[in-house]
Amino acid sequence: LCISPILVWKNEGRHVTELRKIDYFKNKATVIGNVDAPSEDLTNQLVHFTGQVSVDDTSLDLPAAPLNLTSPVPNALLVRRTCLIYQKFENVQQDTQSATVGGGQTTTTTYTVREDWTPLGPQPEQLPHLPQETNSSGIWSDLVAASGASESARPAGPEGFPPELAALFQTVDFNSAPHGIAVAPSAHVGEFALSKEIIVEEPAVFQAEWVPVPSDMIPDEVEGCPDLRKDGHGNLTTVAEGEGPRNGDVMIKYEYAPAGFDASFIVEQVLAESDPETGVGAHKFGVAKNRVIDERCCGKISDDLGVVWMVRRGRHDLGEMIQMAKEDETTVTKILRLVCWVLLVAAWWMLFSVITTLLSTLPIVKQLGNFAFFLVALILGTSCCCMVTAVAYIRYRPLLAFIIIAIGATIGGVIGWKAGSTAEENAENPPAMAFVEAVIQHLAPIDFGKDELDGSSAVEVY
Repeated sequence: LCISPILVWKNEGRHVTELRKIDYFKNKATVIGNVDAPSEDLTNQLVHFTGQVSVDDTSLDLPAAPLNLTSPVPNALLVRRTCLIYQKFENVQQDTQSATVGGGQTTTTTYTVREDWTPLGPQPEQLPHLPQETNSSGIWSDLVAASGASESARPAGPEGFPPELAALFQTVDFNSAPHGIAVAPSAHVGEFALSKEIIVEEPAVFQAEWVPVPSDMIPDEVEGCPDLRKDGHGNLTTVAEGEGPRNGDVMIKYEYAPAGFDASFIVEQVLAESDPETGVGAHKFGVAKNRVIDERCCGKISDDLGVVWMVRRGRHDLGEMIQMAKEDETTVTKILRLVCWVLLVAAWWMLFSVITTLLSTLPIVKQLGNFAFFLVALILGTSCCCMVTAVAYIRYRPLLAFIIIAIGATIGGVIGWKAGSTAEENAENPPAMAFVEAVIQHLAPIDFGKDELDGSSAVEVY
């Protein structure tokens, strides 16, 4: 309940910052029409260009080791080697049953075994909750030695990243043995060189397509690993031909990401550094992230919005990239708002858990009580979310917030004034009397003469 409003607040601030970055792209980026001849005057400025990612006529190979390919791969932007091992894992399933009387709950936890390929290396020799189930490391240590390194595979991600999550997403650091990866140092778009860092940091652009390396480039045997053989898919494996995998079996896949696709950039143009000895081409310019300092009030106020750049696969002009960025940011913001709202409702619901637990001891009112407190939590969570969002709008979007407040106040004032005028009119002329008077005014009078009333005076009757 304390953290969720902070997340709502932070999300609104993040959204405003991202929109300001997108506006910066729109207002500051200079379009380069010919990527083969960019202007030197645009150095250290934000530019937009599109072109084909190329490695020229160079070929790419993995670092020298017995597990390497027999020959370099032509037209390859990246080449990687993925080593997998067949291991056992625990599957956890929990079943919770509520008692009919008394409100108690019984939770049954069941552990089962599943076997699958994993790039994370050998798993625990004994499963924690199923000690009778064991794992074999097979020839994994031999693969590490044959890769030319001594450090075994480790999960990818930031420091302290839980290994359980890494295993769930099957992410691994390809720079750790026995895996391997190589990035083409000659990659470029026109006269703009692409560094290894850029290619690695944007996998959705540069690593969207992985193709198996041709089988004739994969070695038939590996020194120090006599049990490896080449299967029909071009992989090296210890799985016997015609049989299924067994615990401890390994498989090695070789793939490459081809160059030759189009990409679009909004980046800072910088001077490139060429190094013919390492294969870095002699291109005059490179690309980098641009740090945005948003200055307002004639430079009296400045906000550091951080570093910005945008890279997309395919050909997109500046307007299309801006629109795509806005759509992506809107989608992310809506998802985060929904998540924060759900967290707030859940927080209020858990706040009432003591009462709902007491109600669960009464079978008759259990369901009604849970439903009633859920509605209360829904109302309070929604109100809290709207209130924090409104305050965040005043903080991060003061002009828009005050315009909305002014419009709302104007509408409320008009409605109040109209209601007051109607009330005064009703007080001076009650609706019932007004109705009677209207009816009398619309009825025609009937004249009864003296003769018709036995000689009395004439009277008008309605």
